Amino acid sequence: MHFFINELSLMAQAQNNYEVDQLMEYLFEIIEQITVIQNGDPILTHSSFARQKLSANLTISQWIFQTIKSQKSTQQKTAQILLRLLTKGPFIDLKEVIDNCQCFYQKKDVSSSSLTGAVKLKGILISLQNALNFIDETIEVEFKEKTNLFEKKTIKNLTKIEQAKKLCPRYKLHSKHDPFGNWKNATPMNLSDKEAQKVLNNSIEDIKENSNKRYGFCQENDQFYVFHSDNTFEEGYPTYHGYPINEKEVPPIIKSKLNVR
Repeated sequence: MHFFINELSLMAQAQNNYEVDQLMEYLFEIIEQITVIQNGDPILTHSSFARQKLSANLTISQWIFQTIKSQKSTQQKTAQILLRLLTKGPFIDLKEVIDNCQCFYQKKDVSSSSLTGAVKLKGILISLQNALNFIDETIEVEFKEKTNLFEKKTIKNLTKIEQAKKLCPRYKLHSKHDPFGNWKNATPMNLSDKEAQKVLNNSIEDIKENSNKRYGFCQENDQFYVFHSDNTFEEGYPTYHGYPINEKEVPPIIKSKLNVR
């Protein structure tokens, strides 16, 4: 899953150093939460990210270098993550993937921004808090590629840890699929809770209407799994139960996204 730190959400909104540190702490909390569902995809941003201002007198780059040796572990970890990002990228505006795209947000051309990348790669934005233009959990843009017509596209936008948690499914063994249970005609789960959570972390959501299922694949036993939403939350995380299924039960489009031949 692709995540983009939204460079347009840095608008010098912090009034002092305390507010700067708060903004960066919230950013770190979100990044920490989504790590388990990145599936190896690096966090992306724009090449101008380092120059964007957290406050009137402090850019991201300046904050990183004055904080990288901080005694506060959260600040230091955040600075290290952002330093790696600024050193190695990848930067969405330097990738050919958005070269033939046009994107408008609130009637402004944002074609070379992370917003365009999020639409093109079906990704999710991470925005700093208190950016007036990016306070909503979803934002709507006008997008077109090559000679196609403009279409309205909706992008998920994370500004709070609670929003990030909702993207991170948590596995819960259902008594119906307990291998030591007494349910008849129910497929028992053949993975431990830890193994099932790993498969769930890398699973793909079925985007069909009214579908609350996710599909995953376990390389260790060459087995497909389906996970059903319990429609409940545990500590802010949506819970799922699952069990092994036959390959024929996996929608072809899901199978291709799982990179299983």
